[in-house]
Amino acid sequence: MSDEIYWLTWNVVLTAVMVIPYAVYRVGKLGGLWQAFLRPLPGDSPFDDEWAHRAYRAHMNAFEGIALFAPVAIGVHVTGMGTEATAIACQVYFWARLIYAPMYYFKVPILRTTIWFVGLASTLYLAYVLLS
Repeated sequence: MSDEIYWLTWNVVLTAVMVIPYAVYRVGKLGGLWQAFLRPLPGDSPFDDEWAHRAYRAHMNAFEGIALFAPVAIGVHVTGMGTEATAIACQVYFWARLIYAPMYYFKVPILRTTIWFVGLASTLYLAYVLLS
């Protein structure tokens, strides 16, 4: 397995795991797992607590990021253009996303945005490799 695919796989796992905090919150708010299957009703407010809404937003942001990252990581792998630098870019993307989530949960604005740009720069570096 190439390093690019390895780190992409970890990013998929991270994105999938990010649902847990707000899903647990939602199940508790709705009154248990069975009630969660019966709801949500149209128009209910899923996030009365700000942290849960931020956890949800961080998860949605992870989907937006991986939609950009995955194709270029796969492209680098498929074309055989992987290098030590592309492997490092994929690693950096993963660690940036891992750090980004709690920064979003706990409202750390400047550092959160900086970390987001680090992940974006990693993605754009992979795109640059593919285009050059």
